[in-house]
Amino acid sequence: MIGPIEPVQSVSLASRGPGKVRVPPVLTGALHSTVQPSEELIAADESVKVHENSHLSVLGGYAAGPINYTYITLPDGSKFAVGGSIKVDLSPVPGDPEATIRKARAIANASFAVNNPSPADMQVAAQAYQMEMQAQRELDQRREGSKADQRVDITIGPVSNPPKNPWE
Repeated sequence: MIGPIEPVQSVSLASRGPGKVRVPPVLTGALHSTVQPSEELIAADESVKVHENSHLSVLGGYAAGPINYTYITLPDGSKFAVGGSIKVDLSPVPGDPEATIRKARAIANASFAVNNPSPADMQVAAQAYQMEMQAQRELDQRREGSKADQRVDITIGPVSNPPKNPWE
């Protein structure tokens, strides 16, 4: 983490495998060792991992943790991801609205870095947009304040030693 430790307001970018994944029934005995993962389960695992890695590659340092996967475990112990999420730090950069704007844009880009954004992805993008707009308002206020500080009032009063009129 860069800078002082601040409370992190985090939300998650999330995914689910394509459609509903049929979970094989739990088997016991001799059939236990013959269960094979379905093509659908293998595809879901790959899809979820590509989805989450796409988010993470764009998020970079704004991820508030690693990818968390939801797995289905088959009787033989093999695991397949059927969902996933990444926590995202949606707190503004203290005292730096320009950095907050860059952060918000990176988070929004990460939300849309996938082919099929989930509802959670869309919600994170909306929150990032709100954070960006708030930072933009703060930046605009600072700029207006800076312009006001640069204004100088010039008052012209009576001159104590006026120059001599050359036409007299």
